[in-house]
Amino acid sequence: MHTFWVNKISGTAADTQLALGLADLLQEVLRKIGKPNGQLIIHNKGDTFELSLNSELREEELINDQIIPFLEPLISPKQDERQGKKGRVLRNGFEYDKEREKQKLLSAQLKALPPALRTPDARRRHEPELEQVLSAGPRKELGHYQAINMLKVPDTFNEIVFRWQSLTVQQQWLAIGLLYRLFSQRENDVTGAIKAWEKLAKEQHIEGKALVTAVQVINPTAGKGANTSKSSRLNSGGLDSFWLLELLKFKGFMLGAAPYIIKGSKDRKTYVIAPQRVELDTLKDMMNQFRAICWSSTAIKQDVLASLRLAQVMVDHQEQEFTSRQGLEDWEPTPITSIAQGLDVAFYKDMGSAHAVMNVATINVPNWFPELKTLAQIQQAELLLEEHIRIIRRIEGPQGKESNEEIDLLRTYRDFLSGHDLRTFWQFAALYGCYLFRKREREKDVKRWLPQLTKKGLDILVMNHQHTSKSKSLSTILATPGFQNIASAIREATVRAQRRRSQENDNRYEVRYGLGQDLMRKARYREEFMAALSEFLFLYNAETAREEEKQAKKKGSRLSSEDYKNNKLRYPVTTTDVEQLGDLLDTYSPELIASMLVAYGYARLDTFKKEEAQNEVTSDDVANDTNTSEEE
Repeated sequence: MHTFWVNKISGTAADTQLALGLADLLQEVLRKIGKPNGQLIIHNKGDTFELSLNSELREEELINDQIIPFLEPLISPKQDERQGKKGRVLRNGFEYDKEREKQKLLSAQLKALPPALRTPDARRRHEPELEQVLSAGPRKELGHYQAINMLKVPDTFNEIVFRWQSLTVQQQWLAIGLLYRLFSQRENDVTGAIKAWEKLAKEQHIEGKALVTAVQVINPTAGKGANTSKSSRLNSGGLDSFWLLELLKFKGFMLGAAPYIIKGSKDRKTYVIAPQRVELDTLKDMMNQFRAICWSSTAIKQDVLASLRLAQVMVDHQEQEFTSRQGLEDWEPTPITSIAQGLDVAFYKDMGSAHAVMNVATINVPNWFPELKTLAQIQQAELLLEEHIRIIRRIEGPQGKESNEEIDLLRTYRDFLSGHDLRTFWQFAALYGCYLFRKREREKDVKRWLPQLTKKGLDILVMNHQHTSKSKSLSTILATPGFQNIASAIREATVRAQRRRSQENDNRYEVRYGLGQDLMRKARYREEFMAALSEFLFLYNAETAREEEKQAKKKGSRLSSEDYKNNKLRYPVTTTDVEQLGDLLDTYSPELIASMLVAYGYARLDTFKKEEAQNEVTSDDVANDTNTSEEE
């Protein structure tokens, strides 16, 4: 093994992009010197990225007569004019306007397809009819070049690319040797590398300064503003960086970033994968798939779907590796969070004449799946992700707009992802149960009803939580018959009663509107919560007893379990059930018990099936037929 180290200087996605750019350059170097099968593993070591090659790479091997293009300049009429003034002619590069025309043609072709083929999941399934249409579409880098253009840095980008391409073959390989020495040391001496470049440039008569402006598209915290290394004075201006490092970052941006325009605005977000331990080619494939199935949405929903879609891509990778090789390699970690922690996110606010970075954050991927050692575990994870993605995609108001209620729901779910705290999830699940209950009441077409969370999916979260958390196990709650019976009563009085009335023309039981909200409002204090719950159970049991009495009179004898089933009767809640719930409240907080009760009460009993979501089309799908941004 041969190892290189990339120190984390900024603590942002810029470090990741630098590591990815260097990794790709090293892999290209291996191909040029006759070692095409070199495998490169990226490992996050905390303050450093460790890049491990599976073959030796000596500095004396860095002599070659082959040019390395590395990056393509952005070619457009405006850039033709600007570069022409510098005596440059743009020939080989990314033809921006041509690719945008392909995008427009693709959009028209996609609109002619059935709605079910115009969804992210259709691309994940690689539907043949859709694949044929996509094959004539724009290059996959279009979104990246759009970000460079819309953030108004094509001049800086092209200048860096041209500087690399203007080097002779010998000079390129001398520059590679400089980078080899820089990153072969555990502590990267960037200052020394800059001095070495300045000496090399003088000897080789290479024009241009060693430092260039560090643009925000790849350095989100290095924008123009008031900054200084000492407190003696302030300089208003951008920060500078070594141009070879910026070249590597732009390459890493192409490989590891996914840029988007936020739906309904001109604001932008860029997501960069935060790798833990992964092979470079695998990372490239996963990010290509991620960009294909993670489409633009509203600000908070975009964060949530980005996390879930990345998890979905990693689970798909595990399944592919498992089935193709009958298992995973020894070095490949089985928890998906060991492949990548999540995504670094930069939010760019549209200020009219330019975009400004307003926030830099990290969105974690779910840690619901501690181990994926068997195919059954992988498929279970796949189904759970599809269930959650389906629900998040359907949280939207009229015409795809979000009210405060939808925003609060999505924010709560995002907090759950960021904090890996299952208590926050129970809050979301309880709020979502009440939300879908109200939405269903207004929607007369049952086929358009919002989907419920499933009891099995909730059970899986609880079981996996006890493997990853040091807090008190929640499985004790689920194993308590009283908890399950009271949750069943809530279900019978809400979503089940609603379904009886709307689909079965059965009005025997009253639909308890507002029950979930009432219980959650009283959840802070045990006495108030138990009082509200007892009031509901009193009314529930009275109503249940009346229907039992009617059926018993018809039969003329005591009802059997078969009678309950045939007549679709409810079972009463017993005093033992209430006592068992009281025992749980001695151990767990009333807020946790209340939110779990409501979550399970509004959940459905049957399991989620893949086919349920295949024909669902949301407003995001209609607005994202090409999955690329359209400029004004």
